[in-house]
Amino acid sequence: MNIEIIRVGGARETHDVHRASAITEIRKHIGATCLDTVNLRNGMVMMVDDTGFVDKKPVNPEATKLYHGVCKPGTTHPICGDVAIARDADFA
Repeated sequence: MNIEIIRVGGARETHDVHRASAITEIRKHIGATCLDTVNLRNGMVMMVDDTGFVDKKPVNPEATKLYHGVCKPGTTHPICGDVAIARDADFA
């Protein structure tokens, strides 16, 4: 399966990961020990570092923009750290 990484600085990368080990590989690609997901409501899911904010990782402006686009209006919490985006159906 293919994933897209959005780095804090805005760089984008694509990677092929094995479906059976996708979560482990995604965690390695974005430097996260624990993941949380954001349903982007377009068939895609964004996987974020669950402790990125607490660990004081830099804000990811691109990921934050995607997050705020699907959140309740007025949400101000940023996404911190690198993120991965993949097709939600790839995890079914």
